[in-house]
Amino acid sequence: MVGRIADRGPEYVSAREWMRICFELLELLKAHKKAIRRAAVNTFGYIAKAIGPHDVLATLLNNLKVQERQNRVCTTVAIAIVAETCSPFTVLPGLMNEYRVPELNVQNGVLKSLSFLFEYIGEMGKDYIYAVTPLFEDALMDRDLVHRQTSCAAIKHMALGVHGFGCEDALIHLMNFVWPNVFETSPHLVQAFMDAVDGMRVSLGPARVLSYVLQVSILIVRYLKTMTDFESVFQGLFHPARKVRDVYWKIYNTTYIGSEDSLVAFHPRIPNDAKNTYSRYELDYVL
Repeated sequence: MVGRIADRGPEYVSAREWMRICFELLELLKAHKKAIRRAAVNTFGYIAKAIGPHDVLATLLNNLKVQERQNRVCTTVAIAIVAETCSPFTVLPGLMNEYRVPELNVQNGVLKSLSFLFEYIGEMGKDYIYAVTPLFEDALMDRDLVHRQTSCAAIKHMALGVHGFGCEDALIHLMNFVWPNVFETSPHLVQAFMDAVDGMRVSLGPARVLSYVLQVSILIVRYLKTMTDFESVFQGLFHPARKVRDVYWKIYNTTYIGSEDSLVAFHPRIPNDAKNTYSRYELDYVL
């Protein structure tokens, strides 16, 4: 009901009263029913639209310091909704400034807010990708697993949103920070990493992901003599350790399932040997 009033007739209530309601709403984020929590975070968006995002954002950012996880997660969703309602440029500076607070919960909250934000704004993310790239760099180099996991989730949403908008340079840069997590063992981080790589497959194209999996110069392949030499170049796919092979094949198979037809042109050539002819010379013909 409060949300409806904030949406339809905000001018009938003073700004100070709206701020008091904001503080009261923070208590509702602890509610057991999901519907109540969802209504509360939506109401934050309406109030921010009514009185401006700055005071509401300050209240929400301050709430990231609490201990209860449910409260913090609802707060991050509310921040993302405020950003979507009032345009991201009103929220991002304060959100990124808050990341400088040397507290784990606050930094994780900021990253989760960015993840929800890029999920909600979709293609509008193209205007903000260059602004948040340094923040994601820092998060992906952090020792804390959750930092890297949440960054990968945010990068997935960002990559899917900016597909086709010419942001490949920033995405390749971020891919170089995402890729070192390839051998992580935490299930949540593994899933977030695979999601980020899949998002990159959509935005950068499968050929780019394939080049990360193969990690081999085509010039080297041209001068190889036998199939054995050829396998030895692919350090990941044919590595002696099964744990290394499994990860690389998992990424390759995911890319193959997602973009099988697009990969045909980018598979490296295997040189012919005495027994087998691998080359498909008809692919060289130009019509």
